Amino acid sequence: MRQQELIQKLLAGADLSAQEMEACIDSIMENRFTDAGTGAILALLQKKGVTPTEAIGAYENLMTRVTPITLPAHAVDTCGTGGDHRGTFNISTAAAFIAAGAGVPIAKHGNRSITSKCGSADVLEALGYRVDLPASATEEQFRETGFAFLFAPLYHPSMKAVASIRRELGIRTLFNLLGPLINPAKVKRQFIGVFDPSVMELYADVLIHAGCQHAMIVHGKTEHGDGLDEASVSGPTTIIELFEGRLCHHTVNPEDFGLNRWSIDELAGGDAETNAQIIRQILDGSATQAQIDAALFASAITCYVSGMGSCIDEGMSMSKESLESLAAMENMNRIIEVNNRLAEECNTHEG
Repeated sequence: MRQQELIQKLLAGADLSAQEMEACIDSIMENRFTDAGTGAILALLQKKGVTPTEAIGAYENLMTRVTPITLPAHAVDTCGTGGDHRGTFNISTAAAFIAAGAGVPIAKHGNRSITSKCGSADVLEALGYRVDLPASATEEQFRETGFAFLFAPLYHPSMKAVASIRRELGIRTLFNLLGPLINPAKVKRQFIGVFDPSVMELYADVLIHAGCQHAMIVHGKTEHGDGLDEASVSGPTTIIELFEGRLCHHTVNPEDFGLNRWSIDELAGGDAETNAQIIRQILDGSATQAQIDAALFASAITCYVSGMGSCIDEGMSMSKESLESLAAMENMNRIIEVNNRLAEECNTHEG
């Protein structure tokens, strides 16, 4: 479909088929559309609302463009959509280290800050972790530690084609929507926090299409009723659980798992150095109980999604043991040590 035809169709409020959307993304990524045309298409899709069928078409095209990396499909990705503007610390990153300390294999897909002060890549760098390892070194790191961070720009080089257009538009687009779904390792287990509850069903549809085995898609509320892209210790959390093709809907509260309820202000983060310090304090036990509870809740869900915990309660027990035994802290230190060694080896080979 030509650029003008596509724009006219979207102006009329019509939805695209999966094949039309796949062809549309292909034309955008191959620069067959003008910058103005691409901007118009992205803005019109955002205004209309992306359908699950359209998301699946876009997903299919984008996944053909990833830099390949081979990690076990049972590894878990923990991520959020961002966009809630609540300024919390990097809860899902802290949770990934706690779950890893409990033996959960982690393949975390992330980026630098887009809508927050500090993205997962930013806080990992502040912890001393090199996010720019090539795929081969990242595979080796996973073999040695059971943990890998997949830095989005390294694995989605085709996104450069739309970077300036997205920046100039200054709005969330289809690409922000799909970010948490396009893990280059094609993991089959995911814990995803979304700030907009209206996309939860769409995420579930795309994950079913992708063959995801077990996923928890969560949307939390603060004590004021504001949305969070996290499992909340400040209010209720709505969950869509996908397990082997079946969907279940739950609403849970922190008290259900023995956690206290805390004000969202207790979870405030800052810049990368501040958030890195919070993560270190969570892992060594010197953080506030609010910070620890938030990370435990997310880790418990991660352990459950991994299949190592039979329920969130069991995941909570695993997570508490990981913290209290200092396994999480010791494991994080080892992950960073191995990561730095592999980075040095890469530098030596390049030199």
